[in-house]
Amino acid sequence: RICTSCYLHCQSSYRPTMPTSKSEYIVTASQSYISRSANILVAPNLHSKGKSVIQKNVTIHGEFGAAIHIGRYVYIDEDVEIVPSVIPTSSDPLLTTSSSSGSGGVGSKIIPQPPTENEKALPIIIGSHTKIGNNCTIHSIAIGSCVRIGSNCSIYPRSKIHDCCIIENDSVIPPDMVIPPFSRVRGNPARIVGSLPECSGGEFVEDCVQEYIGFVRDLGE
Repeated sequence: RICTSCYLHCQSSYRPTMPTSKSEYIVTASQSYISRSANILVAPNLHSKGKSVIQKNVTIHGEFGAAIHIGRYVYIDEDVEIVPSVIPTSSDPLLTTSSSSGSGGVGSKIIPQPPTENEKALPIIIGSHTKIGNNCTIHSIAIGSCVRIGSNCSIYPRSKIHDCCIIENDSVIPPDMVIPPFSRVRGNPARIVGSLPECSGGEFVEDCVQEYIGFVRDLGE
């Protein structure tokens, strides 16, 4: 029943970490599993709809003051860093700004710094049934539903990924890039290299739900 080409797209860009012990996770009231070694800074700024998994060594920068919204059945693998985009509140070039605005070249490391008094952090929205592979840095303002982000990807500030997209391993999405729905993306800097079949959305939904069920079962729930 699963479309073969869609399944191969998914498998080629994402291989999740397997669960180990239930004691390594905090289980929230909405049935999300958060690794005890994850670093959720200013946790009240993280808003999850539930039934998601956040693995070890994930860092979510809620201390920037912006809300970070995560949908249902989202999987965030190990060593991912989620950082709100920071923008100036004024066009005055003499005002001090931080290095988190993504003004460096593509591929350069952005050191997360909370906004100065002349800046503000933008909220981040991560849609439901989305997976983020290990060792990624996410500065995007929005990642849609049914998105697959492979390992070792860098998503630069103010970028936006629409629904039903695959970002292949080691891709670097430049600042302000907007990726349309049903796109397949790769490279540094990233470019659109293909499209996904219309069946992708439904299959990605089923994949995430079944993986969550399997995750919980493997923990002995």
